[in-house]
Amino acid sequence: MCRERAASQPQPCVSHHRSPGPLCGPFATQVRSYRNRCSLVLCAQAQRWGNSRTARFRVGCAPSPPRHEKDITISAATLSRRHLLCLLASAPILASLPGCTRSTGLQGSFLQLWKSHAELDAKQWQQRLAAMADMGCRTLTVQWVGLIGGESPWMIPDAMLRTVFDIVHQQGMQVQVGLPFDNAWWQALAADETGQARFFDKALGEAQRYLAGAPWPQHRAFAGWYIPYELEQYHWATAASQQRLATWLSALADSIRQHSDRTPSISTYYSVLPTEGSLLQLWRTLLDRTALRPVVQDGVGVAGWANVQAIEPLLLELRRRRVPFDVVVELFEQLPSENNDGSDFKARSADYARVQRQLEWARTTGAEQVVAFALDPWALGDDPRARRLREDWLRG
Repeated sequence: MCRERAASQPQPCVSHHRSPGPLCGPFATQVRSYRNRCSLVLCAQAQRWGNSRTARFRVGCAPSPPRHEKDITISAATLSRRHLLCLLASAPILASLPGCTRSTGLQGSFLQLWKSHAELDAKQWQQRLAAMADMGCRTLTVQWVGLIGGESPWMIPDAMLRTVFDIVHQQGMQVQVGLPFDNAWWQALAADETGQARFFDKALGEAQRYLAGAPWPQHRAFAGWYIPYELEQYHWATAASQQRLATWLSALADSIRQHSDRTPSISTYYSVLPTEGSLLQLWRTLLDRTALRPVVQDGVGVAGWANVQAIEPLLLELRRRRVPFDVVVELFEQLPSENNDGSDFKARSADYARVQRQLEWARTTGAEQVVAFALDPWALGDDPRARRLREDWLRG
């Protein structure tokens, strides 16, 4: 996720992006294994239908929407013990039906798009997205559809994103779409009131233009909009700055609601930089002004386990207000770098023991969804640590 590291201009914190290519290894093409959460219920009918008795096998995912359930009716006259054992043995194949997901503790994952993702073809997207579904992902949050401003702006082609939507729908998942990210955000964080007002006006207009022309709300897999700017208490420490931010987000959320009946999501995290600001107070100000769905990052990949305690007051407030929210489990481990300002961010995949502990914590928060940042590349990449995390996770 984007994360500033110092009082100076923050930089996006991402792994050094490798050229996209086919997901490597047998995991990309294997059928869903017996570990899938697929329920197989045998309901023998006592009554006769005509001259035959029937048995119904209902295959569905628990929990999953009713549309993912499929009924298979089999004549009881031919249902011997041997046939029953064969049907039970075939459960792994039945579990590969769209909508069946593993019990991995996850309900979603971010997908951080870069310009190079446009080079992937439909087969490569099929492999990646099927792998995410196999890891339990039901909602894919596209962090942004492009970067605007700065030295190298780009936008993902609509045709590519439509391919992602179609494949996601085939896999029984849904897509939350991130608005274009304006690189001027980094300067606006440290700007004075005039500079911030200039950014807010520009970013609001850009978002409104994109929303007006975007076809995604008409797609069956559409799951709402994501605001790609991340909020913390360091840069929004004063009451005045919090009110300015709330005014902008209120106008942006109102614009989004004209194109979707879902509350827009936005990420937040606890900054470890010294400040008098309060993350709790920031969100009290925002929620008093507008409806937002907070996506609370656990911060463990950057700040360690102490960060979980730091965000607990915010989680308590969200539960008290009964505000729907999600929590993000970071799947990476930040490594030391020569520059401590975020410009030389280095990380590696976390080990499963740590991720398992994060997932256990996430289940206690009251979040509606536990979201990974991010399955790709930290659990689906082709480096040894990513492969080990994925294998241990699926065995766990």
